[in-house]
Amino acid sequence: MNKHLYCCQNAAQNFFDHIIPVPDDFNVNLKCLHGLNRNEFINGLKSLTEIIQVMYIDMIQNPEEYGLPLVEDIQYEKYNPKAGASWYSALRLVTTLHNMVQCGELTAGSITVNKKIFTETNKKLKNYSVSNTPMILKKLCDYGFIIQGFNGKSFDKNSETFNISHADGGFIIPAMYGYMSNTRLYKYALFSLNYFLATPQDTWSDEWSMSMFAEYLTGEEREFYESFNRYLFATELIVGKSDDYSNISFRREYMMPKGKSVLIRFYSDNGKLRICLRLRHMDSYSGYIEIVPERVKQIFRNKSNCRFCAERCGYRCAWTFEGITYTMCGYMFYFDIADYKPEDVEFYNQIVFREIKAAVQKNKKK
Repeated sequence: MNKHLYCCQNAAQNFFDHIIPVPDDFNVNLKCLHGLNRNEFINGLKSLTEIIQVMYIDMIQNPEEYGLPLVEDIQYEKYNPKAGASWYSALRLVTTLHNMVQCGELTAGSITVNKKIFTETNKKLKNYSVSNTPMILKKLCDYGFIIQGFNGKSFDKNSETFNISHADGGFIIPAMYGYMSNTRLYKYALFSLNYFLATPQDTWSDEWSMSMFAEYLTGEEREFYESFNRYLFATELIVGKSDDYSNISFRREYMMPKGKSVLIRFYSDNGKLRICLRLRHMDSYSGYIEIVPERVKQIFRNKSNCRFCAERCGYRCAWTFEGITYTMCGYMFYFDIADYKPEDVEFYNQIVFREIKAAVQKNKKK
């Protein structure tokens, strides 16, 4: 991800990076159609996605025109409320459209929105609240949206409603209404307009999610990913899914038996496959780690940068490797696989097998 000066710019860049093209054909949730056929909905979602993509670029370049707080993006030792508010402000664009849908009704290619409810909703949503609403609305108008009753600064005081349509007409507004009326705000994939939120959730099988993720990988990355997953499917691990951040806004997690903790996390980071292992029992199979290839060994030569792990805490994890004791934060820290050699899958399979075995044995002793 390209780094920028302000937190809000980096958040907008994050959403932009995670937008993926809407495919020409996919299994559309019937609840999203609202009078459109499948092809019309897909075309409308494509056009809407392209508009949002261009607007994110504009937001990155001109955050002040969207009324976003300009707080420099630096590394804070602890949470900084102003930095957090700046980051969350990049949500305002899509949140505004979502609130219009939630507070309105679709009629003949436009959405009639209850002005009072819309205004109150914009202010009340925690982390998703929208301030400087007129500035967001003005930018929407700059990109083809038509908001009747809005003069560029305020709404007509004598009306209880306002209408939103788009200059291109067609399927953009009905598709937006269908897509956002069936998606909750807390789904971060919504902010990248990712199409899988418009598919029936009961079709999200483990095999489907794996193949969907694999479509965006190539070469050795894809071969490694598919081979590793075939092994993991055969274990007792539980598969978890999330619409959290990734370039396809999809994250796969394999959790320990009984689902008590995440063991493996797959996601895409700025177009690059990222695989993270949360290992806690390396000392029980350190002999095996000693014989794996150097490119696998190197992930175990990491130290945590968590300042709390300098002292003993409930999450502190330590292991000894090559005669050196390492300490990491077992709560926040993962081992990142950096080199995806398909021939290394068997080594990681064995590490996972040994980690599961050690965890099960430890739980039996409790």
